[in-house]
Amino acid sequence: MIVITGKEFGDNPQKYIDLATKERIIIKKEQEYLEIVPRGKSIPVNPSPSNDPYFDDPENIERILHSSTQIAEGKVHTLERKDIRSFLGLD
Repeated sequence: MIVITGKEFGDNPQKYIDLATKERIIIKKEQEYLEIVPRGKSIPVNPSPSNDPYFDDPENIERILHSSTQIAEGKVHTLERKDIRSFLGLD
């Protein structure tokens, strides 16, 4: 992770944009921090009505879609409420 000032970024933005593909770049601007986040070849739309940052991570979206496919294909296990504690090893 590299933390730079807004001036450093302004002096050489391309350097830090290129570097962001390899490591985390944080820009300190007065009392706040901004982060350069690589998104690949598309910009995902956050489907959360509350703009929850969990949905900003493409890996999280991919996992949700994968799990939805498993559900549609019946590749799930259903537990009765009474069996959950036992399943979790809490009995």
